[in-house]
Amino acid sequence: MWAAAKRTARFAVTAKWQLATLKWRLILLGIAALVLFLVILVVGILDTLTGVQNEQPTDVTFDTAGGLQVSDQVLQYRGLVESELTKHGLTEQTNLVLALMMQESGGRGNDPMQASESKCGRIGCITSPEESIVHGVEHFASVFERANRDVKLTLQSYNFGGGFIDYVQENGGRYSKELAISFSQMMYQRVKHTGIYRCHRPSAVQHGACYGDIEYVDSVLKYFAPVAVADGVITKELLSGLRSPLAIPLNVTSRFGWRVVFGQRDNHTGIDFSCTPSDTIHAVKSGTVIYSGNRGPYGNLVQVRHDNYITAYAHLSRLGVKSGQQIEAGQALGYCGTTGRSSGNHLHFEIKTGEWSGHIDPAPVFGF
Repeated sequence: MWAAAKRTARFAVTAKWQLATLKWRLILLGIAALVLFLVILVVGILDTLTGVQNEQPTDVTFDTAGGLQVSDQVLQYRGLVESELTKHGLTEQTNLVLALMMQESGGRGNDPMQASESKCGRIGCITSPEESIVHGVEHFASVFERANRDVKLTLQSYNFGGGFIDYVQENGGRYSKELAISFSQMMYQRVKHTGIYRCHRPSAVQHGACYGDIEYVDSVLKYFAPVAVADGVITKELLSGLRSPLAIPLNVTSRFGWRVVFGQRDNHTGIDFSCTPSDTIHAVKSGTVIYSGNRGPYGNLVQVRHDNYITAYAHLSRLGVKSGQQIEAGQALGYCGTTGRSSGNHLHFEIKTGEWSGHIDPAPVFGF
């Protein structure tokens, strides 16, 4: 009996100690949670104050007299674009709309502002440039006001649709590339079953963001000189003196920008030149080969870094250089071909600031 009493007493003491220990642990855990809450609260307040201090005006006016790098096909519509913008009190945004038009169509076709989808929900319902500009400018003005005159948000929403403005407002209220990517990912999941939407850029493939063009803002703003993006700067001076990539006269078969291929919109990130399998492809400038191999839709691809930009040569039948190799202007890189996603022998040529981003229209460099 005495032994049983001792065991009972020891059990009672142990239980009391464990209860006291648990009590103190709960108290310490509560204190830690309170401290963490206070830290998060203070950081949130500081972040909000910093955000207010760093907030920049969103009504950006592009004063680019003499610095707008667009085609003559686009410039022929300056008067009409300016006239339509004046009706909306946005005359100062003329150059921005012309740059947008350059990205959409290069000024070609009956719908240079690619405004059919915003007007009637399908491609091809607009049948004249005048109708395209009238409706396109009206749509631009509407988006511009809804976006609180945030130029980048306006441009991306012109491409994505007005739903992107609501999405941004729900996620901080300011445009960012990250929001463009996440919106595209979300929308693509909703519509990919239709088979209409495809990834047009390697960066879109990388992120699974195949709805619209996640690079649209940089693509439009690159038409202002100097062209500045995150990866570097391209100016007219840097691009001067480039040699021809072919020894034969250059014949353009497909231009830079949005086009319709097999009934679907496709963003062409370079320019295509006709050639035959016997034609050698040459480097337009001295530099370093940063890629030589097969790259999906590009087929056999060579990319060369020069100064602050990169040139790319795609669909080659054979490769004549290796990654890391130093090359001279005019040096052979390979032969014309039709590898990758290609319907015939041609050279797909690109100029860009990043390995898979920052594309600009090569046409003006070669006088087209």
